Amino acid sequence: MEHKETISSERIRTSEKKHSLFQNDGIGLIFLMLFIFIITVMLLLSIVIPDKKISERENRTLATFPKFTISSYFSGEFNKGIEDHYSDTFPFRDGFLDINEKITKFTSQFSSGGDDGIVVIQTGERDLGGEGFGDYEVNN
Repeated sequence: MEHKETISSERIRTSEKKHSLFQNDGIGLIFLMLFIFIITVMLLLSIVIPDKKISERENRTLATFPKFTISSYFSGEFNKGIEDHYSDTFPFRDGFLDINEKITKFTSQFSSGGDDGIVVIQTGERDLGGEGFGDYEVNN
């Protein structure tokens, strides 16, 4: 009976060692501190770097910080405005958009079909009515 208890207690100790591997090496703590550091740096940069008003890349005016009112807060407009403002004024936003564009172009080479059609909306005598080019050529 004692022999079985010794074996089971050894198994428990072995499983405890497996679960505490990151804790003993400090890797988990290092990743946590790195994550907190990155979040803090991004927060400080978003405070220090002045906000751009216009995005030349997207050819549009960027969202401004919303004015706080009680009604806008309770309707959710204020929170949506903050979300829009921060997504437009995120530090190094243009760099992240460039990286995203390159990744999308790279990964699209390996896609097997999908939604790669072009939809043209045109007014006038040659109105395509929202059809893609391929649909237009086949139907007309």
